[in-house]
Amino acid sequence: MRIILASASPRRVELLKQFKIEFDTIPSDIHEIIRHNEKPKQAVMSLAFEKALQVSKKAPEALVIASDTVVFFDEILGKPNDYNEAFNMLKKLSGRTHEVYTGIALLNDNSNLKIIDYEVTQVTFNKLSDDDIKDYLLTGEAFDKAGAYGIQGFGALLVNKIEGDYFNVMGLPLSKLNVLLKGYFQIDLMK
Repeated sequence: MRIILASASPRRVELLKQFKIEFDTIPSDIHEIIRHNEKPKQAVMSLAFEKALQVSKKAPEALVIASDTVVFFDEILGKPNDYNEAFNMLKKLSGRTHEVYTGIALLNDNSNLKIIDYEVTQVTFNKLSDDDIKDYLLTGEAFDKAGAYGIQGFGALLVNKIEGDYFNVMGLPLSKLNVLLKGYFQIDLMK
């Protein structure tokens, strides 16, 4: 079965490439809208499903894998629009624990299988000074990531601890993905 990763994220591509699985990448171009008062798990599952659905219409024979990630601390924090928004997000997260939610959708139109789930990870930041935040923003990492940080780069220096799936914070919960692939599509990333 052809497998498509519906993502433009180089991080998600690299995460999936480490396994013995061949896949194509076709990014979705949906407009990512989080509805007012939507809970984080609903938002990420809905967006992951919309991405997968759009790409599956182009390749109904394929298994389409899509995901979406947000940071949650009192409110959903998506990707920052500018420097000030990124600064304020990081200031808000400084010294506190927040949640990272990733929704995952697996769709195959031909078999009419639509599997949607999510993963959540607790992330605790170090106490950050304004200079720490400014230095991090100068790396350029913050501007295409939910919550204005990426744990796999310089953002690792902001994090004191995590509880849960590290790869979920990167945007693709690999353990959950493998469970879903094995359970519904008889695909094992281990083999």
